[in-house]
Parts: sequence; structure tokens; C-alpha cells
Amino acid sequence: MEQQYCKESDKHEGFLAWPNGCQRYSQDDHSNLKCHFKGSENIEYNYSEAMQDMFVLSMLDGKREGVYIELGADQPVIINNSYMLESQYGWTGVSFEYDQDKSNLFNKVRKNDCICADAIQFDYEELFKERNYPKQIDYLQLDIDPTTGTFDALKRMPFDDYRFSVITFETNVYTEGADIQEEQRILLDSKGYQRVIKNVKNEGNPFEDWWIDPLIVPSERWILFHTSLGSEAKEMFLK
Repeated sequence: MEQQYCKESDKHEGFLAWPNGCQRYSQDDHSNLKCHFKGSENIEYNYSEAMQDMFVLSMLDGKREGVYIELGADQPVIINNSYMLESQYGWTGVSFEYDQDKSNLFNKVRKNDCICADAIQFDYEELFKERNYPKQIDYLQLDIDPTTGTFDALKRMPFDDYRFSVITFETNVYTEGADIQEEQRILLDSKGYQRVIKNVKNEGNPFEDWWIDPLIVPSERWILFHTSLGSEAKEMFLK
């Protein structure tokens, strides 16, 4: 995929180059946002591959000092779902990345740490207790290759003791079929979560499902996105 820098300040280690195919919000889009949130007028750009960071902030009304769990961190800034939460909204949290070089770069660039470990074998409950994370964690990202690994990591989450306000789950339906997508639906439905968007698309490819905890996110927020089934990510955010 051809890459370009989005602005001069992005030209340093950790930002790398912005992939042309990714959908990105800019400040010029603000007046057309269908769901404004606290501080949205100050966002110059977002950094996720498909607007996941904007979804989290939309659902939580621009919450500051939240907590995230990021499985499958990849790059520390560009196409990263937690960077804007950390850098602009003061969030804390932890990321996981199996690739040692990527984990090292992440820890060099970012404030919050990245653990180099197998996310499908990790004891998350022990870590959450050690770090005194709240019982209601604000955001859980699951993005591991292959998708079977993503689902295995989901099953490792200590759902009996912790809940997650927003969840993004990479299904890769367009390459791996819908079996894992259906398994994650059954599991998250059983835990009382609400799937807001099925088959979020990037460049026409359905690859993620986005969920919320209906006990935390008011219906007047998530319902704005619920009708956007199978849409391109950026299209869901603009009027």
C-alpha cells in the first residue's frame, strides 16, 4: 500500500507514514460529525485505521483519563487505536504485541507500555488486579492474526469480574469467513453486550464488529451508528 505523511509533524520515528487506503477524520469534517463529543472540535486528525478511536470517544462522550486494553498493538502511532486516547485524552492502559521489534518501538515512542507476550495465553485478571484497573474498563481492542487467535484472546478476558464499555473485534470476514464472527456474537451476547455495528468496512472489505456495554453507553449515542450496518467506517461518522 502506498504511504504518505499526513502532515509535516508526523515525520518522525513511530509515526512512520500514513497508508493511503485508510480512512481518516480531519478537523475539516467536524461540522459534519453526526455525533459530537467533548473535545471533538480540537481534534486535528485521528490515528486509527478505520476510525476506531473516534468510535470510542463518540460512545463515551469524549471521556478523559479512561483505561484501555489493546490486544494487537502493531504500530505505536499510525493506524493505532489507542494513541489518540493516550496523547489527547490522557488515557492510561496497556497494549500487547507479539512481535518483539514492534513492542520495542512502541515502548520507545509511547508513554503507556506494551507487553511483548502471547495474548492468547496471558493471565489478564492477574494483570488487572496488579495495576488496580477499574472493574469497568473503558475500551477493549482485539486484533490478532489469525482471527481464531482474536477469539481465543476474547475468551481469556475475566468477564465475571470486569466489564468493558466499548469493544472492537477484528473478524476479517472478507478473508476468513463468518464462523469466528458468529462465535464472538454468541459469547458477547451472553455477557450482555450490544453489537452496534456488524461488518465495519475498510476499502469495501468487512473486517470488524463494534460493541458497547448498554449499561454504560446511552442508547441515544449508539443508536446513531446502529443503522450503519456494513458501511465504510468514515461514512458512519458523517451526516
